[in-house]
Amino acid sequence: MKKNQLITCLLSLFVLIGHSQTKEDLFKPSNIKVSWLGIDFSHVKLIGEFSQFADAGNKSSFQIRDQYFPGWNNLILSEPDKYDIKGMLRKSDVYYDIDMIMSLNSTTAIENLESNNNPNYGRDDINDFVTAYNIKNIEGIGVLFIAESLNKNTRQGLFHFVAINLKTKEVLIHERLIGEPGGFGLRNYWGRSIYNIMKEIKTYHYNKWKNKSD
Repeated sequence: MKKNQLITCLLSLFVLIGHSQTKEDLFKPSNIKVSWLGIDFSHVKLIGEFSQFADAGNKSSFQIRDQYFPGWNNLILSEPDKYDIKGMLRKSDVYYDIDMIMSLNSTTAIENLESNNNPNYGRDDINDFVTAYNIKNIEGIGVLFIAESLNKNTRQGLFHFVAINLKTKEVLIHERLIGEPGGFGLRNYWGRSIYNIMKEIKTYHYNKWKNKSD
């Protein structure tokens, strides 16, 4: 009887540990796994004459979804020195696990992509998006960007930085950020907005979040 009680207590402890990740764990040395989940474009709105670029031609919404959503995610994998996730998070080890986000992006409804207005997503919207994620067999803390809008009229890429407990899907950190695009070609133009946001997180927001968690 006592042996069974001990086993039950140990199992409960392991479950508690698996669910106990907090935002403080992102800022202190620990064995908790941190994973980069990618950039979620499934809720993004394209505003303005988005696809009209002199060197890119007229890109359809299908091409944006099927070619550029993967392209922007792959920029981070193919150019890790520039799109420096480890530096942004001050971590020596970050795992890359973008399959779930890539799959989600591929199912984005084409008819909902273009818009004349910014959707202005709030914390409740972000919570709903994260709750719907099909997260399997991943533990620790997951970090991602959720794209809100790519606005050619205002020359702004608007993204949400999100850190989540991968067991519970609890949002640990959320920040709405704006990055200025630039560069040659459609991929690089909006890729610059992602780069600028990463740079801003590394130089400013990381310390702000860390100080709030102390």
